[in-house]
Amino acid sequence: YKDNWFGNVEVFKKDGKLWMKCHRSPKLNGEMFFYKANTFAVKWEYKDMACDAFAMFNLNEEGLATGFKMKGISPDIDFSFDFHDLDLRRVENPR
Repeated sequence: YKDNWFGNVEVFKKDGKLWMKCHRSPKLNGEMFFYKANTFAVKWEYKDMACDAFAMFNLNEEGLATGFKMKGISPDIDFSFDFHDLDLRRVENPR
């Protein structure tokens, strides 16, 4: 996935679990947990930031994820984590 400002974000399986890796922000790597419908909670490995987020996926008519939006889970999340401004779109080869 790619956002014009934030860059590439990879969603992949690791040891049977779903993970997210943000290439421009190396500390934003974490396991994804199903929340409900098309939404997952992302729990970052780097806990000092306290900025876990929801990833809400958009699906096409075949159920394939075409992109996703994010928002902080905590209402007290630091304003510098502008997850809500991201518009991540699926790309075939992000590199």
